[in-house]
Amino acid sequence: MEPTLERRFLEYEKSPTTWDPIKGGKRAWVCFDDSITVGWDVMPSEASISAVIERMMGGNYYPPDAVQFFGRFRDEKRHLKTGERILQRARMLPFVDGLYLYSMAEIFVAESGPRYCKIGYVTTKRHFGRGIWSATLSEENGKLQLKVESTASPGSWQFWVGLPVARFLQLRARRRGIQDIFAMVAKLEAS
Repeated sequence: MEPTLERRFLEYEKSPTTWDPIKGGKRAWVCFDDSITVGWDVMPSEASISAVIERMMGGNYYPPDAVQFFGRFRDEKRHLKTGERILQRARMLPFVDGLYLYSMAEIFVAESGPRYCKIGYVTTKRHFGRGIWSATLSEENGKLQLKVESTASPGSWQFWVGLPVARFLQLRARRRGIQDIFAMVAKLEAS
């Protein structure tokens, strides 16, 4: 990690989680429960499926214009693993590079197998929101699908003050992640 990211990572790393992947957490009076499943009409090649799994397990689910993950997994050139912390960097304004929001999350699931991958995280006290997020790539009835689920409540005064903007950024990140993975598969299948 570059030094500024490393300093922030070390500062945020010890913050306690604010959500339990089994028991849940404290829901605010405003709480967003989202679930979207999208699929491919035609089963992609094994090479394309492997590329999606590698991308997700490598901490690159989102495109850089939405959210970036940083952590020891990058320095050690390995996949994400359950229990590790990730520093998230999101653009405050989607099309302006340089204005970022930083938060810390903890990976609660990172697993993969043939035509299957699931990654997910819970928030910490150094996150603007409070909740849980996961993305699952799987085969259902002979078709490949991507399911993205999340529960999010405001976890900071900044989230409450900027609630419409925060919600816009959440939904944009979800949409950009799905779009970018489908575009990657389309490009791989066309080549």
